[in-house]
Amino acid sequence: MMKDRHKWSEEISDIEFVFTDRGSYGKVFWKRRKELVLKAGAKLTPDPQLNKDGSLNFSAKFAKALRADHADKIVDDTTTEDIIFPSPNELGIFLRFGGDNTWENLKDKDGKSLHEWSKY
Repeated sequence: MMKDRHKWSEEISDIEFVFTDRGSYGKVFWKRRKELVLKAGAKLTPDPQLNKDGSLNFSAKFAKALRADHADKIVDDTTTEDIIFPSPNELGIFLRFGGDNTWENLKDKDGKSLHEWSKY
């Protein structure tokens, strides 16, 4: 079975997508191939995803680093400025403090996922 591929197109650059997962929420625009804009006011999941033994999993460690990089734009688990990410997965890891498969969690006003919009 062939793995799905995703591709940015100008057609989706003005569509507002909403991300929700694990208590996080954010409005997102995919403006260019490697430019996803998370709008100010996004709510971050406060607790990291953990391994069964209680340690931070790999994506939570990455999320911790991303949040440290943007600490000046976060107050009380809410973003205060727009933040640009190079990929949907990096954006999702930042918002939900770990995890993967952001493509299905980003939906337009009609419920169509970014995965559906960008699949080729």
